[in-house]
Amino acid sequence: MDPQNEKLEALSERIRLAEAGAQKKVEPKTEPSSTRNAGFDLAGSIIGGGVIGYFLDRAFGTTPWCLVGMVCLGFLSGITGIWFSMQRPQR
Repeated sequence: MDPQNEKLEALSERIRLAEAGAQKKVEPKTEPSSTRNAGFDLAGSIIGGGVIGYFLDRAFGTTPWCLVGMVCLGFLSGITGIWFSMQRPQR
């Protein structure tokens, strides 16, 4: 065999091995749907806390303290929910 043919055969072997390795894809660490929903979870918790706080303020006449407190609790709830959803083992 000539040297050029040997080089082509070695290159073909390397390509075949690379293609075989490429078929073993690495799964992403987090599911895309869970990362997409993280922003909606946070916003929903804050808005929900704000709505509850607003109605509590109207009921008890404590404007704006229940609103502020419930928005803060909603923020903490949203962050905690995102944290625990990212800690769940992936399938």
